[in-house]
Amino acid sequence: MTAAAPDGSGQARGRPRDPRTDAAIMAAARRLLTEVGYDQVSMESIAREAGVSRPTVYRRWPSKAHVVFEAAFGTAGSTALAASTGDFETDLREFARGAVQFWREPVVSAAAMGILADRRRDPALQIRTQQLLDDKIRAELAALIRGAAAHGVVRPDVDTDLLFDTLVGTAFYGALVDGRNADQLADKLCSLMLQGVRPRQDREPR
Repeated sequence: MTAAAPDGSGQARGRPRDPRTDAAIMAAARRLLTEVGYDQVSMESIAREAGVSRPTVYRRWPSKAHVVFEAAFGTAGSTALAASTGDFETDLREFARGAVQFWREPVVSAAAMGILADRRRDPALQIRTQQLLDDKIRAELAALIRGAAAHGVVRPDVDTDLLFDTLVGTAFYGALVDGRNADQLADKLCSLMLQGVRPRQDREPR
């Protein structure tokens, strides 16, 4: 996953970036997130912690929200939440469990609420990497649903985008706001989703 350039395009400009500097900035942002929290993190504190100048950070990312997003979520794009084993119920349950555990990670939980607040205050704030991450995982879940539908396990008319939003949104709320037990939340969420996607004749009687 590529870090966003100052214009928000995600494309680096000028001379090639030193990956060691990028790694130092990312490590510094993650340390600060867990030690002092999102509100206390600044571009200046990240630069100081990483041992680089503030302009060095700004050349790579246009705002604190962009740096923090990349530090918290940048590596998540390489991890598939929707792995396919051929057993749809198992796969969906693992997706739900992975989503809950993901939001519970200290760096992720420290970053998530602060980034959302910044985006609310500034509607113009666009973080391209977030869309890339969402699209990747959304596509993985859609492929899982299509495969299950091809075997008659899932209705072919299931709205995969709505299913994704429901799973990830509920996992987010349960992990960061409600504070439920991760395994119990994942199991209940999966059971609820299965009732909604199964072919009608396969649903349990009320």
